[in-house]
Amino acid sequence: PVLSNNTLVKIFKQLGNPSITGIIPGLPFIDNFDAAPIQSYNMPQIGLTGLDRYDFINSNINGRIRTFLNSGIAYSGNRAITLDASIINAGTTDSLTGTYNLATYNASIKDIRLDFRYKNHGQGSNAANKVWIRGTDTDNWVEVYNLYTNQNPVDGSYKGTSSIELSDILQNAIPAQNFSTSTQIRWGQYGQSLAADNEGSAGYTFDDIRLYEVMDDIQMISIDTPIVNSCNLSANTPVKITIRNSSNNIIPASPGILVRYKINGGGWVNETITIAIAANSNYQYTFSTQANLLSTGTYLIEAEVSFLTDDYHENDTVSIQLVNTPLVVVTNSTPYLQNFEIDNGFWYNSGKNSTWEYGTPASYKIKRAASGSKAWKTRMVGNHNDNEQSYLNSPCFDISTMTAATLSFSVALDLEDCGGSFCDGAYVEYSTDGKTWSRLGANGQGTNWYNKGYSGNNLWSIKDYHRWHVATIPLSVIPFPTAQLTQLRFRFVLSSDAGVNKEGIAIDDIHIYSNTAGIYDGITMVDPVNATIPAGGSGWVNFLSGGKLVASVNSPVQSMGSTDVQTYIHTGSTRLSNFQFYHNRNITIKPTTTALTDSASVRFYFLDSETESLISTTGCSYCTRPEMAYQLGVTKYSDPDDNNENGTIADNNIPGGFSFINSAKTKIIPFDKGYYAEFKVKDFSEFWLSDGGLDRNTPLPLKLVSFTAKKSNSKDVLTEWVTSNEVNVNQFEVEVAKSNSDYQLNRFTKIGIVNSYGNSTSEQQYSFLDVENNKNGVRYYRLKMIDVDGSFTYSLIRPVVFTNDVQWRVYPNPSAGDFNLQFQLTEGELLSVRIYDGSGKVIKQYSNYGTGFLQKMTIELQNSAVPSGLYMLEAETGGKKQFFKLLKQ
Repeated sequence: PVLSNNTLVKIFKQLGNPSITGIIPGLPFIDNFDAAPIQSYNMPQIGLTGLDRYDFINSNINGRIRTFLNSGIAYSGNRAITLDASIINAGTTDSLTGTYNLATYNASIKDIRLDFRYKNHGQGSNAANKVWIRGTDTDNWVEVYNLYTNQNPVDGSYKGTSSIELSDILQNAIPAQNFSTSTQIRWGQYGQSLAADNEGSAGYTFDDIRLYEVMDDIQMISIDTPIVNSCNLSANTPVKITIRNSSNNIIPASPGILVRYKINGGGWVNETITIAIAANSNYQYTFSTQANLLSTGTYLIEAEVSFLTDDYHENDTVSIQLVNTPLVVVTNSTPYLQNFEIDNGFWYNSGKNSTWEYGTPASYKIKRAASGSKAWKTRMVGNHNDNEQSYLNSPCFDISTMTAATLSFSVALDLEDCGGSFCDGAYVEYSTDGKTWSRLGANGQGTNWYNKGYSGNNLWSIKDYHRWHVATIPLSVIPFPTAQLTQLRFRFVLSSDAGVNKEGIAIDDIHIYSNTAGIYDGITMVDPVNATIPAGGSGWVNFLSGGKLVASVNSPVQSMGSTDVQTYIHTGSTRLSNFQFYHNRNITIKPTTTALTDSASVRFYFLDSETESLISTTGCSYCTRPEMAYQLGVTKYSDPDDNNENGTIADNNIPGGFSFINSAKTKIIPFDKGYYAEFKVKDFSEFWLSDGGLDRNTPLPLKLVSFTAKKSNSKDVLTEWVTSNEVNVNQFEVEVAKSNSDYQLNRFTKIGIVNSYGNSTSEQQYSFLDVENNKNGVRYYRLKMIDVDGSFTYSLIRPVVFTNDVQWRVYPNPSAGDFNLQFQLTEGELLSVRIYDGSGKVIKQYSNYGTGFLQKMTIELQNSAVPSGLYMLEAETGGKKQFFKLLKQ
């Protein structure tokens, strides 16, 4: 009764299968795809029009093949084969299979080879990115080439493969295979993104497939020594090469094989190998003439092989670029500390798509070095590359005589974090020979050492940890006896995928030292520890409590005699003085000789965990605190009464007893579970850590306890301040900058004078009311505190917002994902921000409190789950709303 489903129609195409004949040395079979029309397919299986021998297969609808991408993409002619994905997707496995009738060739007799050209558009690592062969269309596939491990960086260039010995590969397969009427070669690709142009996104383009016969082929396989990561080379460095007789015939000892090498484009060093080399075998040869590589630096070594009957010359030459670095001997008494201020320290970059650079970081987040002005970073300005596998390589270290050898360094991190799966990451590797590299340490083995462990893949994968901080690992994790570590190398590795890229990783202050004690991490010491500090720069005298370091002192000229050192650990909330939050640890140093003729050096040890508490403290929006440990300076307080030199500043009453050693004069060195602050002083007392206030130069006295400015009604401003321990204070002047432009130009006007109550050791309260009419915009208030002798100091500045004096804006816009909202609100006023997608769904929410100053909020849409397109930003404060369109590119 239903006739419409009684018939099926299917079209079959009978393909010709002409034998490929006439392949002889010097006359290859070449397929450059130029006979094909423009075509594009993403169906599960199809043969290509005009290219009958080629078939395309994908694992899902997203896989695609094309014969034309853009003009200039092909290696030769105007056609090439591109395998990619048609849209961004979770992944598709694609393949191009060529069927070749090679029945006239016997793999045991004829040396048939394959090579081709291919272009990398941004492929990541995957087992599908390879090439296989099989003798017939029913044999097992045999891998012949790894596309990913050999691919060029994403720079628009083509890669020529090595000469792939198909005959030998088939004969050595298990079971052995041979050429036939249906010999097949398959090119594979794992597609997650489309190839847009020469350097766009992902995919491979293939061109100029060649099959050819070789009779005699002597190959230059490698330069074995010196190695790429060399150190301490001499004026008589052996040069060792490996050559290969890839033919099926023995090469006799006479007349010999000519080999030669040259250094940095100089003259050739010619020698002859005069021994027989078996068929299909390698031979390693060491030149009798050695190379002069005594100077440190980069060398280009080229090597070449020549044989009279060699009929394939494309593999006769190899070259390497090596770096000869010094051997740094590190001992217990001579640690290694490299801050890169003089030069790059013989550290150098390498790898695929490398963005490692030496200089002054100037990116949006990582915008300074830890110490000084120089460091290494993945691109000084901007983000690292997609599909980057790059290295920052060290010189060589001999630590064979060290006890408790430890590696610390300063690091800043901004890497894509994909939660439970790996996308971008950084880690450290070590090598004892410059050839074999192993991962250094694991998550949790040191201080701030890796934050992820994906099935044993331990690394850093974290965004916005861009403040410089310490990372430490004991080198005892290296599974070799210390006595064998005579040529130890390190390298920092950045590994990224094809998705979102960020600022990456920056490195500074690399420190290798003997860590037999570590930093004191107990409670406040009940009693000081004592040691005698001799004169004459006899070295550092360490003060330890419970076997842990509290401080170290080195007096180069004068004996300090018997010296007491004590540390005080505050366990409550972070403390505040003179509008500065300050560190929960301080120390006192009390020598017999209290004033020196020349400065002594002090090391003040403190923990990273204590510093993190200081950085993250809240409770005073207008008070300062460091953004990182490297902004810390040292407040020094001296008192004639030693009893007042202790763990509190509440009893520090003597004027003039305070001084501040700012961060420019304080070295912050990564060490153990934290740092030590190294500075110079000529007299001794209490020492405290803080950032020095807004000007980075203000110590921690209690002279001005507080200063506030706020609206007393809709038109006036009440300024109030409290002082303590006034000595010789004459008067206070209230000054105001009446707009943002006045504030930026430091244009303050005196609007009032308040006389001091005179000398006082108790708290005194003052106020002044600004009654000027018609206030608008933002007004900035400060106190000028004038002493009897005419000297003066300024308070911190307090803003009061009357009307918006700045245009709220979003920049940059468009952006690749990071936007900044610029705003200004009264101190304590809440700002709520919501981000909507095109459907009106809230995808991000932020909040912040106003400080009265101009502020910036970062809106991050970098995540790959947030596609490119148009979004809406809603900013709400005080019941009022503003809207901005965001365009993510």
